[in-house]
Amino acid sequence: MINKQSKKKTLFILILVMFLTTVFSVTDNLQGDLPEPFFYIDVLAPMGNWRNPIHQEIVPFLPRIGIGVDELDWTGWAQISPRTWGHPGPYPIPTYDEGGFDVLFVGWGWGLDVDFTGLFDTPAWPPNGDNFYQYSRPEMDWAIGNYSQSFVLADRIQLAHEIQALLYEDVPVATIVYPEDIFQFDPNFDQNSWDALLWDAAYQDMTNWSIPGQTDFYYACPADFEDFHTMKTESVYDAQWTQQIYGGLVERNATPPYYRGFGPYSCTSFNTTDGITYNIQLNPNLKFADGHVCNASDVEYSYDLLINPDFGQPDYNFYSKYITNESVVINSEFDITITFNQSFIFQDQLLAIDILPKHIWESISPANQENQAINWALNDTLDSNLMGIGPYYLYDYDENNQFIHLKRNDYFDDWSGITPNFEDVFFVFYSNKESAISALVAGDIDMIDSQYSPKLNEIPATVDYVMVSSPGSQEMGFNCMHPILGTGELCPISSPESGKHIRKAISYLIPRNRIIEENLNGIGDPGITPFPRAAVGFDESLEPLQYSTSLALQHMKMAGYDITAFFVGTSTNVGLGLVTVISILALIGGCYYYKRKKTHPE
Repeated sequence: MINKQSKKKTLFILILVMFLTTVFSVTDNLQGDLPEPFFYIDVLAPMGNWRNPIHQEIVPFLPRIGIGVDELDWTGWAQISPRTWGHPGPYPIPTYDEGGFDVLFVGWGWGLDVDFTGLFDTPAWPPNGDNFYQYSRPEMDWAIGNYSQSFVLADRIQLAHEIQALLYEDVPVATIVYPEDIFQFDPNFDQNSWDALLWDAAYQDMTNWSIPGQTDFYYACPADFEDFHTMKTESVYDAQWTQQIYGGLVERNATPPYYRGFGPYSCTSFNTTDGITYNIQLNPNLKFADGHVCNASDVEYSYDLLINPDFGQPDYNFYSKYITNESVVINSEFDITITFNQSFIFQDQLLAIDILPKHIWESISPANQENQAINWALNDTLDSNLMGIGPYYLYDYDENNQFIHLKRNDYFDDWSGITPNFEDVFFVFYSNKESAISALVAGDIDMIDSQYSPKLNEIPATVDYVMVSSPGSQEMGFNCMHPILGTGELCPISSPESGKHIRKAISYLIPRNRIIEENLNGIGDPGITPFPRAAVGFDESLEPLQYSTSLALQHMKMAGYDITAFFVGTSTNVGLGLVTVISILALIGGCYYYKRKKTHPE
């Protein structure tokens, strides 16, 4: 048996041998005069938004790894579209010099549910779809195809992870950053009582929100109020306060096993075998804020109203594809069956339609309901007609002073088993960031909406804040049919793997942390894949590539390029920095073994 002391001696000897056989190299110190680039590319970048400086933080440094930039086309979307997803043909989309593109800086905005069908699957190559990257892999086509047909949330999350793993490996896109939003609030606010991401997306009610010892809550909004009918709400600010009043059969739930997907709300259970027909049991204790029982007829009324042409729902064309007047079948007072017209990847969204109290609305014609909602809100007596099954109801709308006053629904706990902590909730319009922050500091406001867009140095020390990832991304998209960046056919090692190494090299050269700190005022998350960090199914196990010129050059070497001239000396052991560090520590300490992650300046 080897004792502990013998093990230490053996370990020290092994490390000493590693040190003696290691050639020292300074892998990130480039020579003063860079060699001629191995090849040149052209870069497209859109004008007119906050992405403008980002490409300036990346493009000038591509020559550090032997990639020259012949043309930086900083232009408008009218010029970008014909070179990418709107290319007129012939196909595939060629290089920039031939009327297509090599690299495009572009941003994407998503919701909490993301579907890459039409963007990364082979059948979506232009002109049939938006896969202007011209990325193709059978495993991706399989994963996206199954993802788009999966009606079980757990299966969809697993497939989302497979999609992300493929994007992480193949790099048709070098994702730069995920945008973030900032909420400022009273430091006594219990951050365990809310889910900031769901709130940011207007998908959460305030049922569990809490400030110890406080029975009212004031929220600052940057826009006035204009949408008073929950089925006509288009403003995110109005969606936030109407979300407190209404609810659907299901709602998003931040806890496992839903992970911000949809779980039961007014129903006790819902199930399906095909993703089209759902059997639903309503909570038999379900009540509206006036004490009236909510049952199957209220659900049927709400679904029928949504697709009534006279009502004029803004997304009528979408809803009418899936819902008909026969979709809801009442089996009994609290037992219904909903059959959708066709399958939909996020079918559970259609179960989240707000339930209106039929006894309040049925006498109002669909065409007049939007105006009626406004008139009720302005009426000091009839405000409370704007009620639902949610934790609050409208108590008052003050048009002159621009605030919404909600009262606690005393019947909410009859079916939910929860009594909301706040008796009164106020949504108050503040016209500018400075006045909202001053009100928060003074204690007149408890939370400020993220859309005031503060900088970190504008947040007072006496308040608390949280940064919330927003479901979007900024990226460098690659033309995967480019003979070097894509197919790799013109690389010294002619292979698609070489094209992948070039794309990875570029991704390693992106100073994500520096871009966030210097260009985005510290507000952002390093990008990993095009799948947003905020979306349902994001894979937390994947990590962003750290900035490293040496690792970028190593990938250039794997594509067949001679990178010797880019380093001080003629080192042949690029990437052994960690071994060197360990070896030095071994000599200094002699009896301790440290494993340390090497970092590279950005």
